[in-house]
Amino acid sequence: MVFGLIKKIFGGGEHEPPPPSPHFAPPPTIPAVNALGAAPGQAGFVAGAPTETMLQREIVVDRDLKVVGYDFRLRESVLRRKDKMAHSVWKLYDEVLLRNFLAEESTKAFGSKRIFLDVSVWALQSALLDKLPRGRFVLMLRYDAEFFQNAFEHIELLESLKTRGFQLGFDNFPLEPTLIGLFTLADYHRLSVAERDITELSKIISAVANAAPDAELMVADIHFFEELQVCRQLQVHFLQGSYLRRKELSEADAVDASYLRLLEVLNLVRAEADPMVIAGAMKYDPMLSFKLLRYVNSPGSGLVTKVDTLDRALVVLGHKQLYRWLTLLLFAHERQEGDQDILLETALIRGRMMETLGAKQFRREVQDQLFTTGMFSMLETLLRQPMDKLIDKLNLPADINSALLGQDGPYSPLLQLALACEDGDLPDDPRLFQAAGVSKNDANRAQVEAMLWVEEVV
Repeated sequence: MVFGLIKKIFGGGEHEPPPPSPHFAPPPTIPAVNALGAAPGQAGFVAGAPTETMLQREIVVDRDLKVVGYDFRLRESVLRRKDKMAHSVWKLYDEVLLRNFLAEESTKAFGSKRIFLDVSVWALQSALLDKLPRGRFVLMLRYDAEFFQNAFEHIELLESLKTRGFQLGFDNFPLEPTLIGLFTLADYHRLSVAERDITELSKIISAVANAAPDAELMVADIHFFEELQVCRQLQVHFLQGSYLRRKELSEADAVDASYLRLLEVLNLVRAEADPMVIAGAMKYDPMLSFKLLRYVNSPGSGLVTKVDTLDRALVVLGHKQLYRWLTLLLFAHERQEGDQDILLETALIRGRMMETLGAKQFRREVQDQLFTTGMFSMLETLLRQPMDKLIDKLNLPADINSALLGQDGPYSPLLQLALACEDGDLPDDPRLFQAAGVSKNDANRAQVEAMLWVEEVV
């Protein structure tokens, strides 16, 4: 996979920027409107309602840890206030989420990946649903006791949404007799592993599977390795949670020798060492040498004459192209956990998002460094080592080091924004957006555009 990536992502020339997604159409600016379309000062406007909020994204994987979709929701700081918010305010938050996906072209490049939108039941009658592209979304409904007090009153509404091309998901709906009759209407049922032992979770999964035999089951809130391993053995289809981007670090974990070799070669390339010196370092890893020659001689390279020596291959590629290829190769190594696709996709999204948001502020050379910063922010998870120890093994510019170590620097706000899209616990601090020079809407658009772009190149 990585051998086609380098051409698609970085182009043929050393200074050619990554191409923008041809399918992406930025969603319209999110106005401060409520369900009735009222703006500030008009009748029906809800005081204190959101004008914009940053979205949180989470990868959804199957039991083989292959990425099958993305789940979008409001920030955790918003969800924690759910018991205090009126229905009209919930509708406003839901519409903020929905407006990011109104453009028909904005979802085509997702291919077969599912797009889960976490909304409240109060969004089911929103006029915005009619403007969403047909057949592209799963409306993952949060349970509301008041709404489902007379559950069967809503059968026609739920059936009409399915007729209009939406799939429905029930998020942790209780196994109550009054609700069981609705379970077959849901295409997905999501259950949380939080505060449940394996016995209890297994029983609930069995009960839901019996009530909705045609639905696909998801387990969420997986935060630890042990939870992931257990859930992969259960009769569920999909998994999600923070563990895959927040793996436990252990200084006892040894970095694989092949990774160390890659880091050594990366440093030599970064320092623009002589091709003979770089080739000498690569010869200690026959597989790395083989992969490089295979890439250089691939049909996409456009070479007429076959390259059969490492030093010649290095001259053909150049330092900059080689550095990018080696960076991608870090994430394409065979791993026991089988999570290469997740790590690579997350790293590319972070890098692309930082590059996109920095385009108006930084020159082209710095945009390349922003992309590298986003990619390398996943090294801690990839290599299971603390970032400060990894930094010691790399020869990176000081601004990249500062961002990766969580210190102040010009790249740090953009990296924090990219991380905030994945982590609902990070602060939704306006000072962060000010420091990055972007709005929340800018961040949302860049996030979606980055995902579409990665879907095209991976």
